[in-house]
Amino acid sequence: MREFYLPFFQLRSRCLAMENYRRDIISQLPDDLLLRILSSLSLKEVMATSFLSRRWRSLWKLGSKLKIGDKDFSELLVKWVSRSLAISNPQILKSLDLKLIPGELDRNINSFYRFSSLVETAVSCGLRELRIEFLYTSLELPSIFYACGTLETLILCRLHFADVPPNGSLSSLKTLRLLSVKFSRDESVQKLLSICPVLEELVVRRSGYSNVEIFTINVPSLTSLSIDYLRAGSHQPAGVHGFVINAPTLRYLNIRDRHSNYLLFTNMPVLVKANVEAVCDQSESLIGSLASVRHLSLCSKFSNIPYHAGTSFAFLEHLELCTCSSEWWNLLSFIITDPLTLRVLKLKSVCSIQFP
Repeated sequence: MREFYLPFFQLRSRCLAMENYRRDIISQLPDDLLLRILSSLSLKEVMATSFLSRRWRSLWKLGSKLKIGDKDFSELLVKWVSRSLAISNPQILKSLDLKLIPGELDRNINSFYRFSSLVETAVSCGLRELRIEFLYTSLELPSIFYACGTLETLILCRLHFADVPPNGSLSSLKTLRLLSVKFSRDESVQKLLSICPVLEELVVRRSGYSNVEIFTINVPSLTSLSIDYLRAGSHQPAGVHGFVINAPTLRYLNIRDRHSNYLLFTNMPVLVKANVEAVCDQSESLIGSLASVRHLSLCSKFSNIPYHAGTSFAFLEHLELCTCSSEWWNLLSFIITDPLTLRVLKLKSVCSIQFP
């Protein structure tokens, strides 16, 4: 009898082992594939996977991005994330994406402390990219954030940005995107830009929520600038409003502006490529500031845009000109006075700017 039962129990043990293997077969997948699966889950679901096995407990922390929405912003989840990151090796969190519902931080003071604690922990873990969308709620970042030496990308979307504290410095920030952001006053914009000494890329999207009248961009290190001001809603400023740009190292400029009545471009001697679609008839020095470009796409309602006397497009190789203006020929004649370098000329009748 003993010889009969021994193989039976061995067989049963092997069957149970195979069944457990089938149940946890997903854990046998490579880390890269598992991280892809985790990136598609909500924070609650990611937290649940940590109870599957010891391997899953720390696997999520190897991911390149942590995304937290308003449904995930509970005290339990935030504490779990902060505690898990705090006890891990440093330099692990590459990206943090926060999106909260309107008024969440204003209704509950504990929510503000949870937010501050989460940002502080992320900064201590070598945060590289931070994206915050508050759906038009006031944002006050903890003071430790303004001393973050690892942050390279900052994206602020649909929120009211508080003033920058004294002695702040985002010493590694290279990319800044301000998407429908409201500032306390016009000077707050330049104050934020002034603490970014190595900023290379700036994206500005204005809307009816934006309250800045003159958006001053004075960044010596800037190489790429994109401005989108196609939607103003019913909150468009009544007085003078627009942009003042001083970027001596700027190489790429993209501006689509349907609403500004004041544009001032200065000191862009190394500009290589520019796409300009503007309604403004007070764009001082616009054409003169584009003289160094090799690739130019231009759409303007006015053919008599101010320019410096003696302006010459000596390096221009590619020109795209919109014919939406009735006097577009005058502008074309001015630009190609010296056509020796011009290789491509495109005339287009359709543009994204709808002139009044």
